[in-house]
Amino acid sequence: MQLLKKVKLRAPKIKMKRNEILEKYLSKRSLIVKRFATVLISIILIFSFFLFTSKKKDFIATISIEGIISNPEDTLNDLENINKSSNAKALLVNINSPGGTFVSSKELYDKIKEINKKIPVVTYMREMATSGGYLVSLASQKIFSNIGTITGSVGVILQTAEITELLEKIGINPIVIKSGKLKATPNPLEGLSENDSRYLNDVIKSMQLEFLSILSENRNIESKTLEIISDGRIFTGKQAKELNLIDFIGSKSDAIRWLKDEAKLPQDIDILDYSKENQYEKLISMRLFDKNFNFLKKNIYSGFLAIWDPKL
Repeated sequence: MQLLKKVKLRAPKIKMKRNEILEKYLSKRSLIVKRFATVLISIILIFSFFLFTSKKKDFIATISIEGIISNPEDTLNDLENINKSSNAKALLVNINSPGGTFVSSKELYDKIKEINKKIPVVTYMREMATSGGYLVSLASQKIFSNIGTITGSVGVILQTAEITELLEKIGINPIVIKSGKLKATPNPLEGLSENDSRYLNDVIKSMQLEFLSILSENRNIESKTLEIISDGRIFTGKQAKELNLIDFIGSKSDAIRWLKDEAKLPQDIDILDYSKENQYEKLISMRLFDKNFNFLKKNIYSGFLAIWDPKL
């Protein structure tokens, strides 16, 4: 009985020791995480300081237009910031795009054209700069291309499908009620009449003429060559050079070198990738200064990777 009492008396002490060890462990880990967070914030603050102060020095701005061109709000904002910067002395536009919507391509063209009135602008076309991608490049003072770049495809396209026969086979009879004959044309639920086709061709031709007008305005191209280009075919960089669709066969470094010579800039001038720099700024503003970014509000025992949790 006495031995049993001793065991019972010792049990709370053992439990207390375990709690003390756990508390010490959690406290130690909490301290480590807090120190890590402090160091990380310090690094970000130092980095942001150099980032913002670096923009006070003269630089060549670069921007990339990649993939399908549609709703390019971020790129337009970046271009506007470049346009406002008194330290941006030249602009290099990197294009690797098959094109996109006419409106989005034209918006980028207009903004780059506006910048080109203030500072030299050069486009470097990578693997592809066709259709709307080529339209954007026309805003530049000079166009550089790799010999194997695919470009051209000048024109506008509208694609649709007629599924009336398919619907008939599966027993569906679509009913379309509209206010006018050309409302919602083309419509997959209706066949295209000759009148519909003429109407759509007129719309396409109108946009095509706008494209060719921009091309003629920026490139010294003979009317005979313009007829060849306007059928929508693609060209290699070498063919494009022969047709005067571009100015130089070269590399990105060649394009930067031309900008330095044209603007009489020092050879060691900074090259600032505006798209990436603004991504860092957005990261800093979202992660560091946003009210939701608070290490202490989160469970610090979940590990370091919780810092980069997109839900923070």
